[in-house]
Amino acid sequence: MHCFIVNYQFGERYDEWKRIEKDEAKIIIGARSAIFAPVQSLGIIIIDEEHDASYKSEMTPKYSAKEIALYLAKQNKIPLVLGSATPDVRTYYRLEKENAILTLKERANNSSLPKVEIIDMKKELAIGNKSMISNRLYELIENNLKNKKQTILFLNRRGYSTFVMCRDCGYTANCDKCNITLTYHIKQDRLKCHYCGFERKNFTECPECGSKNIRYFGTGTQKLEEQIRKNV
Repeated sequence: MHCFIVNYQFGERYDEWKRIEKDEAKIIIGARSAIFAPVQSLGIIIIDEEHDASYKSEMTPKYSAKEIALYLAKQNKIPLVLGSATPDVRTYYRLEKENAILTLKERANNSSLPKVEIIDMKKELAIGNKSMISNRLYELIENNLKNKKQTILFLNRRGYSTFVMCRDCGYTANCDKCNITLTYHIKQDRLKCHYCGFERKNFTECPECGSKNIRYFGTGTQKLEEQIRKNV
């Protein structure tokens, strides 16, 4: 059995595309663009981590790999498997109506679920902790450092602050192309759009009213890094 991986090297992708077209590949693995592969006898489509927003292309030509997969599955009368531990709410709702949800009740290799603790940050604030790091998390990180162990912190926001606003007139810095709020990156002192890549110099005076009452809202990885260096 031959398995070909569709990658982004144009020469290799062309060669693999031709092999797929000749029906030499029995299993095809690729990113979202692989949905357009010229498969001759399609048997099943599997989209792993289907909740991931990257399956929708925001660049021209704009498309949703999941929607194309659904169309291909219907046209070829084949199964479409959308796999996720945290499914997209729209996918979950649609499949629940169709009674087409399959649940894995056991983890691979019978491994146990990790321990999860939920900390109410309002209670942390009530006891004087204004940091984004709870006392419990601080304690666990400190114990790991003492025991020469590592800690990984996940935060799904890049940059320092998610948006910048003038507190006097309400002006927010938006992308000229996408019209979404720009993210502040403190190391470069610039405002960036994480959708199209547009960026501009940060400002200290409001472009609308001239006020210097500029505030930074939201939290990104750079602010988290700053908090860790300060507190741990």
